[in-house]
Amino acid sequence: MRPVLPDDPAGLRAWRDATLYRLVTRASEAEMRETLSRLRERGYQDVTSTDTALLANLDTAETTISALARRCGVTRQAASQQLALLSQKGYVSRKPDPADSRAILVRRTAKGHALMRDALEIVAEIEAEYAASVGAGRLAAAKELLTDLVGLADPGGALGDD
Repeated sequence: MRPVLPDDPAGLRAWRDATLYRLVTRASEAEMRETLSRLRERGYQDVTSTDTALLANLDTAETTISALARRCGVTRQAASQQLALLSQKGYVSRKPDPADSRAILVRRTAKGHALMRDALEIVAEIEAEYAASVGAGRLAAAKELLTDLVGLADPGGALGDD
């Protein structure tokens, strides 16, 4: 069944702004901006929002560039270029995959591990602030619902682990 969309511009905008896509995107972008702001307060002046997308999809051990590109929804070439910048900043290192000579493995450096720990602390702080504002139960329910929706939207885990 097709939804009935409002005809007037204000109604259409209100409908659009209430779609799950817009709500999730706005929440994600707002949290990313706040995380970056707090990272900068901790001394990470050189981290960008583009960096965070790749770093957030980097496994705790090693990840191939192809897997990172797929998880981020970018080309392998774009991921390689961004990883080269992250390597210059000292957050990651790259090396050939001994199991596949065509693949490159990426891992965090000590500086990258420190960034990850600080970022995870910040995310925990932000989530605690959300829980204090809307209630821990409602936040847990929202996360559970989003987990279920991700299972429907990405059943094969195309954006998840390899």
